[in-house]
Amino acid sequence: MTPIRKLLTTAVAAATLAFSAAASAAFPDKPLTLVVGFSAGSSIDMVARTVASKLSQKIGQSVIVENRNGAGGNVAADYVSRSKADGYTLLVVANSIAIAPALYPDLKFDTQKDLRAVAYVGIGPVILKVNKQRGFKTLADLVTYAKAHPGALNYGSSGIGGTPHMATVLFDEVAGISMTHIPYKGGADALSALLGGQVDVLLNPLLGDAANDRVIPLAISGDKRSPLSPDVPTFGELGYPKYDLGVYYGLMAPAGVPADVVAKVNAAVNETLADPSIVEALTTRSGIVLKRETPQEFQQFIDKDIALWKDVVQRNRAAIEK
Repeated sequence: MTPIRKLLTTAVAAATLAFSAAASAAFPDKPLTLVVGFSAGSSIDMVARTVASKLSQKIGQSVIVENRNGAGGNVAADYVSRSKADGYTLLVVANSIAIAPALYPDLKFDTQKDLRAVAYVGIGPVILKVNKQRGFKTLADLVTYAKAHPGALNYGSSGIGGTPHMATVLFDEVAGISMTHIPYKGGADALSALLGGQVDVLLNPLLGDAANDRVIPLAISGDKRSPLSPDVPTFGELGYPKYDLGVYYGLMAPAGVPADVVAKVNAAVNETLADPSIVEALTTRSGIVLKRETPQEFQQFIDKDIALWKDVVQRNRAAIEK
């Protein structure tokens, strides 16, 4: 490289760095978009819209929720991974972001290379419910029937690779049973199918009171019963202590987003989580335990969860691909 070209290259790099620094300092000066990989009415969509309503007040800009559902959340994740790395397009994630690398070997994005953790929101239990017409009164009733009739019971989910799907795959493994998977386009559709008797079982996030005249809740995850469903025993109480699964939520961004922008979003989200109205909506009414974490802590959490689901999928690949 000639001295003149080297000088020009250095000048361009310096100018680019200065521009990026100026842009970061002004962040945010326009609306943010939270991209959700599942349909409206799903638990992750509810969390996104609840957080967005207060986050906009914290940052002084509108926060738009955009649904790009498909492929167990992978359509949205791929879209965000290729978005401009300026912090204005963020991905709302749940367990499926850690499940995808194990389940889909041909992903167009790499969760750990193309995305970076921004902010953790919280975690809530999953609850196993059955249609009342099945006649099951306890989890033991369900397991006994499922062992005697492999594949006869069917269960719904928000889609292949979503948390309800893989949560049920894991329960099948722990309980030593086999149920038939029927995927739907979203969590709301799966719940409607359970209520209508099109599916027998649904293992999904606890969102509010589980009582219903057409559904019986049989078990809930966590180390203690939920105050929202105090009569529902935990899986541990019922003899399945290894079934320790929660549904978590958080935000990720394209990998190239500057660290100072990530820090600004993280701080704003953490302030939002302390808002009494958010605590009321997500914890008191929906059972989600909120927790403020740094981006680094949330990234470590995701990395650990990716390793967990790789093991689960490897052990259950045949069952998942039926």
